Amino acid sequence: MWSIVNLLLLPLVILLPVVVLYFTIKLAVKNAIRESREENRY
Repeated sequence: MWSIVNLLLLPLVILLPVVVLYFTIKLAVKNAIRESREENRY
């Protein structure tokens, strides 16, 4: 019983932080690129 629950929970525990980190880094990179482009204009 517990092994089935662990098999279902383990991917969620690993996947959730990875997805959150991915989108956070993606957003940060996008903002950094936008800022560097704005700095190059002036």
